[in-house]
Amino acid sequence: MYISRPLTRVILAIVLLAVVGVAAWRIGATGSGDSADTEVRVALRPLADGRTEVAVQQRHAGRNQVGWGERLTPDARFLPPDAEPGRWLVSSPVSLAVDAAQSQSFKPEPLKSKPLKIAFVQTVGGTDHERRNSFKLAIQHINAAGGVLGQPVVGVIADINFDTDFAVAVARRLVLEEGVHAFVGPNTSSASLALIEAVIEPFGIPTISPSATAPALSSAPDRDFFFRAVPSDSVQGPVLAQLARERGHDNVGVVFRDDAWGRGLAETFRSAWTGAISAAALESNPDSCADELRLAAANDADVLIVLVFGPEAVLCVEQALELELFDRFILGDGAQSLSLSARFDADILARMIGVASTSGPASASSRFWESEYAAVWGAAPSSSLAYIRAVYDAAIALALASQTAASTDGSAIRDALRSVADGEGPAFSANQLPEAINAIANAEAFDYLGVESSLVWDANGDITRFEIGIWQFTADGQIEIVRTIPYDLGD
Repeated sequence: MYISRPLTRVILAIVLLAVVGVAAWRIGATGSGDSADTEVRVALRPLADGRTEVAVQQRHAGRNQVGWGERLTPDARFLPPDAEPGRWLVSSPVSLAVDAAQSQSFKPEPLKSKPLKIAFVQTVGGTDHERRNSFKLAIQHINAAGGVLGQPVVGVIADINFDTDFAVAVARRLVLEEGVHAFVGPNTSSASLALIEAVIEPFGIPTISPSATAPALSSAPDRDFFFRAVPSDSVQGPVLAQLARERGHDNVGVVFRDDAWGRGLAETFRSAWTGAISAAALESNPDSCADELRLAAANDADVLIVLVFGPEAVLCVEQALELELFDRFILGDGAQSLSLSARFDADILARMIGVASTSGPASASSRFWESEYAAVWGAAPSSSLAYIRAVYDAAIALALASQTAASTDGSAIRDALRSVADGEGPAFSANQLPEAINAIANAEAFDYLGVESSLVWDANGDITRFEIGIWQFTADGQIEIVRTIPYDLGD
């Protein structure tokens, strides 16, 4: 984690207390024995480019350790699962001293030009852990291939929530205080629209979202700085309508999330639907959706179209069954979640089917990514869960565009993005990043083959070649893609 030097004087005490307090929880939770046997300290060092690096270290009494352990740099939320929103965690007071173990061998780092810095901005929940790992893997791979402009790429992870004002504040801090050049994310459409208006367009930050799908993003006034690595819901809505017809339904109820994503997807579904429909908007994080379910069932609808996020989908399905309003469900991509299989038995899961963007046929890129993810993180995520791989593609594309432009300037990266995967020149998979970097050095055209999908972008920054998947739950509660529908919207 890095803090600009001017702000360090103002917030250093707060940072120290927060880092030590939350790090102490994390260390105590992951170690064995009583957490009182664990000592924690803060380590800071000024860097040549004006930033301050902050880390924490630990040692355990009675374990025969010599000196302090590895410096752990926080890259996400170091908070206990039961931490209450808005409630501070603090540590006992700390003081700073020079590390005697390094004082004799210290050599200052030479000042270099600032490296490319990419921030991953995402809401916490669902597959956030897997998405975060995918981003880290991309940074590792591009750096193993030689980095960008002769320096390692710096990856920054910024967790946000569903409060768009908070998302904007975080994004502004990333740009103005941490010097971030490009964004991967946000993962929600509402946050993406807010950031386009307040940060991405005004500051010229090239951005690729791995999961924001609202149709409104295609026409957002972004000065061409906002791209997507996933298709717009202008396609998913008609696929939902087609699926409902194929399953013999002609009268549907719809419950949709009352935000940019939910409203957009509900509208594209409505436009493609030719039968009867009753729809109701659901507020975010509701205590109940009974009233909305009654509205959706008002005209004797025989299936519920569920266009909300995972936890909300659990609540709506549960109450629909309790109230005996619906017993068949068609789910949008936001509800593609194992939280449903954790709550309902196999008989109920068998009455659900869904639609979501999915990766294309197995390729050299996807096989390499799956192998590397498993090797680094212990196990690959489910091949059917959407948007995890798109995080990797977005980070790689931004790095290759910066290398192509020979610049970390936002406008230069933006202008080079479409050349990364335009179908011109030799094709390179994710396992051939060194070859792609070499092609750029030789001013040769190249075509990056994404892990999730092709990154051929139209004038709106929307991908034109992709796959939409039909998914269901298996008997053991896992998610499987039972059918894919390929699209090529290019000329």
